[in-house]
Amino acid sequence: MNERRTILVRYDEIGLKGKNRDQFINRLVKNIQMQMKDLEGLQFKVPHGRIFIHCPEELSVECTSRLQKIPGVASASVGVTREPKFDALAAVGVEWIEPLLQPGKTLKFCVRTNRADKTYPHKSPDIDREVGSRILRQLHSQGLEVSIKDADYILEIEIGQDETVVFNNRASGLRGLPVGSSGDILGLISGGIDSPVALYRMMKRGCRAHGIFFDNRPFMGRGGYDKVVKLSKLLNGYQKKSKLYVVPFEDIQVAIRDHCRPAHRVVLYRRMMYRIAQSVARQKGYLALATGESVGQVASQTLENLNAVSQVVNLSVFRPLIGMNKQEIINEAKELGTYDISIEPHPDCCSVFMPPRPATRAKIADLEVDETKYPWEALMRDAMTKMETVNVDTLTV
Repeated sequence: MNERRTILVRYDEIGLKGKNRDQFINRLVKNIQMQMKDLEGLQFKVPHGRIFIHCPEELSVECTSRLQKIPGVASASVGVTREPKFDALAAVGVEWIEPLLQPGKTLKFCVRTNRADKTYPHKSPDIDREVGSRILRQLHSQGLEVSIKDADYILEIEIGQDETVVFNNRASGLRGLPVGSSGDILGLISGGIDSPVALYRMMKRGCRAHGIFFDNRPFMGRGGYDKVVKLSKLLNGYQKKSKLYVVPFEDIQVAIRDHCRPAHRVVLYRRMMYRIAQSVARQKGYLALATGESVGQVASQTLENLNAVSQVVNLSVFRPLIGMNKQEIINEAKELGTYDISIEPHPDCCSVFMPPRPATRAKIADLEVDETKYPWEALMRDAMTKMETVNVDTLTV
């Protein structure tokens, strides 16, 4: 029978929350349980300052992999229960470290102990020294050295009242706050590189990020829709329970093309998107909007045009990428895993009827004059009536 494993889940920012800390911890535990609900044989324990998951050995790698995609988790380590004796603890370290040693190379390590059981007769520094010296004695000839400050490998020991657990090297998590602890938001998602990164950043600040996509299949085909579905499914892997709202936008764009100044088209598109997004957010109880806009990146994202778009809503608009350059956003998209989907060859709906010289400093008064030339309120109501709501948890791509 395989030996059970104990996974230690650590958080950092949550630990600074004072009297509200328990609420954040409870939310994080619920999120972890939700991400692992299909795995059998897991047991959760939440002593002070710790989250422990007891699991079958064969599930330890899968559990760790999932923990690394949960906002709020700082790191995770897989451990085994052993007798609180120096030789037994050191034997585990030798077993785990020896396969990492390579001929002609040095590996630096250290031992760090947390002595939760204060009745244990040895203090933490003594345990570190005794266990570390035993490991070093066996593996020094193979290139193992001790380094407290810049260790390549850290063996961690938890001396508890009920059991003593030895933990393997930490696997880093996303950090941040657990999804749901900051409320729900609605993010404009286009299928491009920027918006998925923006929504992901909001998730790491504790927001459950739902998406709204402005669809133009009659002119652009369903390629944009398919991209957004794939992106939404990928992003949902970090949070669960998200929705995608698909709004038909072609009638609005045709009306703007036919009745408004060509240079204003993109800014007028954006003003309508913001109005519709705010209306959906208010209906669903979402607390803010989010976009992937960055100052100066394209014509619609100059300060003047951002201001012209923002003034049509009074809901908060978060722009987590506002000070990033394109390469920084691309690098983050690659790490996130959205980049390859986003660069699939299909333009977003803002490129429909693109004028040769879009306005970079549109004046609000001029935009408002253009908006008297077409029935935007009726078109907005019609688009929202035809809106499709997608449960992203059940999407298959």
